[in-house]
Amino acid sequence: MSTSKEFLNCGKSGNGLKIMIQVDFEGVTNVVNWDEIYPGHPHFDRNCDILTGEINSAIEGAVAAGATEIIVRDGHSGNINVNPLLLDPRARLTKGRVPGTPHTMVLGIDSTFDALLFIGAHARAGEMMGTLSHTMSLKVIDFKINGKPLFEPAFNALYASQFGVPVVFVAGDNMACKEAHENFGAIETVETKFAYGRNCAMSKSPQVVYGEIRESVERALNNLQNGCVFSMKGPYKMELIVTQEESTEPLFVEYESDVLYDVMKKFWEYL
Repeated sequence: MSTSKEFLNCGKSGNGLKIMIQVDFEGVTNVVNWDEIYPGHPHFDRNCDILTGEINSAIEGAVAAGATEIIVRDGHSGNINVNPLLLDPRARLTKGRVPGTPHTMVLGIDSTFDALLFIGAHARAGEMMGTLSHTMSLKVIDFKINGKPLFEPAFNALYASQFGVPVVFVAGDNMACKEAHENFGAIETVETKFAYGRNCAMSKSPQVVYGEIRESVERALNNLQNGCVFSMKGPYKMELIVTQEESTEPLFVEYESDVLYDVMKKFWEYL
């Protein structure tokens, strides 16, 4: 039996790997403030270009490992962060949102995908030492499923697990990478910056980050057996604490279902 890279990375389709790169913004190198990752800030366009550079580095590594179909999902806020003029043409870009979809950040993922990767990841709500830490919304104080606190990549990976798609790579600040290893085990990660708090971090040069991402993604896709299908057994119990506009007291929510998607959708209703 052949053990060449071409054989190992033929993917589910038999014609190469199909992957999704899920993109967020808070974990990108040199980003430390909320306003600089939204339109109108003088650094927004520059940061979008840095983000796109991190994505392109992941694409380069993926292609080197045998990826032939690459979907980039712009998952941050208004989904207008990836510069399509600079994006590697070997990838396709998914933008926009479908109302009422709790899996919006991994929209389109299904059983045909071989791997899920995360760029720009950040730590979960409640982790005060993570750069711009939150979980989906600043309203969220704490969020758990089956007693486990989830950062956004884990929430999205849980949805992807229904299709048997493994997480193989995460790039973000040191706290995001820490949470990646806590949830996904010994997967490949790249620390883009070291967080001193929610709005302060020591960042690597974008060029250094680009090289590390390229090498790490290629390694990850050449070793898919090290990826993690992040699943839980039902029934699924959500525990959520969110702020309330009409009260100084937080709202405590519990919800349980045998259907994972129902729990994820219930969480989304409170954002």
